Amino acid sequence: MIWIDRQPDLDRMIHSLRRLPEVAIDTEADSLHSYFDKVCLVQISVPAEDYVLDPLAKIDLAPLGELLADSGITKILHGADYDLRILQRDFGFRISNLIDTMVCAQLAGYDAVGLAALLKKHFNVDVDKSHQRADWAMRPLPPRMLEYAALDTHHLIELAGIMKRELEKLGRWEWALEEFARMEEIRFRETDSEGEPWRKMKGLSKLDRRNLAAVSFLHAWRDGVARELDRPPFKVMGNEAILEIAATLPRSLDALKKIRGVSSFHISKWGRRILGMIEEAIAMPEDALPAKNEAKAWLRDRNLERRIDRLKKVRDDVARDLKIDPAVLAPRHLLTAVASLGPDSPEGLDGIQAMRDWQRHTIGRRLVDALKT
Repeated sequence: MIWIDRQPDLDRMIHSLRRLPEVAIDTEADSLHSYFDKVCLVQISVPAEDYVLDPLAKIDLAPLGELLADSGITKILHGADYDLRILQRDFGFRISNLIDTMVCAQLAGYDAVGLAALLKKHFNVDVDKSHQRADWAMRPLPPRMLEYAALDTHHLIELAGIMKRELEKLGRWEWALEEFARMEEIRFRETDSEGEPWRKMKGLSKLDRRNLAAVSFLHAWRDGVARELDRPPFKVMGNEAILEIAATLPRSLDALKKIRGVSSFHISKWGRRILGMIEEAIAMPEDALPAKNEAKAWLRDRNLERRIDRLKKVRDDVARDLKIDPAVLAPRHLLTAVASLGPDSPEGLDGIQAMRDWQRHTIGRRLVDALKT
């Protein structure tokens, strides 16, 4: 394994990689340790060597961006969605001509598609998961962490070859190529600031509108503290604690202390502030409280739901025959689009942008016919 944190070493690496047909790529970020997460490592493997690049060092990464954009070199990743987003977000890099081995495993019908499962299956390699939550921004990184990071790409080129042969045997390699082409268009988009981000929390359905007001205050407070400290929000206070505070609306520090997940540090540092938010939620007039966003039966299109159910049954039957996850073959949002459009022929499916060609050819006619019954 070669550690790259100097410009001459990076330039030599890029020069040698440009002569190869394919490289394996992965990244490590510090999203579990900071609010403003960043790319902390870029791992690159080729048959003869593993490289671990330090993007936090003061080096010009432009040559790496040129390599990633070079359509003449195949880039192999596993679960590429996040890597594509953060490389574009942090450096403006775009990856062309990529293969995603997780997508391959999904299309091949694997039950377990994580990298650890695939490495165990095909190479009998056991991944040490003790570093999954490591702080990749620390420097220097201990040798065991570097070895763990390099393992993420060490077998990817060989794994991609295995997966390609399996998919070609199944007649599904063209499916994968279409998925890869779509993935090249993935871009980072900042969505957290839109709408009401607190509504993404799980467990809100049991709370009334006043409780929800408390959730909104506590969530905004936690986000502000996390930004100020540059720590992930869950390290300021967990979701469970926020939901219990909002559900019980404690009026004293003693009551606040009894809530699981609220520590003595929370009490001493922010106890009064939290109680102030509770009082604010309690004092809010009824017409100012947030809506529950409950599903209203009278707003549901029952005919649409019945059409979706028919499509789902067809989808599940075809998926069973193909031995593929039904959600990979046709996720619910795709079934909803088909049911809403109601095409009377397979050609009518062309208006559904989310539908891949391989999905149209594999299941399109069956879906259209199901809507006619």
